[in-house]
Amino acid sequence: MLPAVQVVSGGFYFGIIRTISPIRIEGDFKGIIFCNNKVIIDSKATVNGDILCHEIVIGGLVEGNVICKNKCMLKENAVVSGVVRTVQFENETDSSVSGPVYVNKENKHIDIDEYYDLFNKKENLEKIKAEYFSLPQKLILIT
Repeated sequence: MLPAVQVVSGGFYFGIIRTISPIRIEGDFKGIIFCNNKVIIDSKATVNGDILCHEIVIGGLVEGNVICKNKCMLKENAVVSGVVRTVQFENETDSSVSGPVYVNKENKHIDIDEYYDLFNKKENLEKIKAEYFSLPQKLILIT
């Protein structure tokens, strides 16, 4: 079954994705992902930004923090340059995390929607947009 949201290979995408559906990243994405479902980062994909999700499988490169309510799985040769917070953590051969990994059952109480609401407050949004995006852009919001 195909995910409801898919960032395909061959292009560069930037913005904010908020969804309750599964998402698959196959290309290059710069921004923030808020997903109350499963996120799959393909082996050739690059994500530059933070990911907040229910579950994640990382096969490519993530330059940012990963906050996961359930399970974080790093496939072979996956790389995360940032902090990982999760309830369960698995990693295959030759995968790596350059920041701390916090595995704690209390992480299951992370409220992704609350993070999104904090992020989306006008006073925070302009500051965060300036930090994440160096070019003017139209935000992508998928609900």
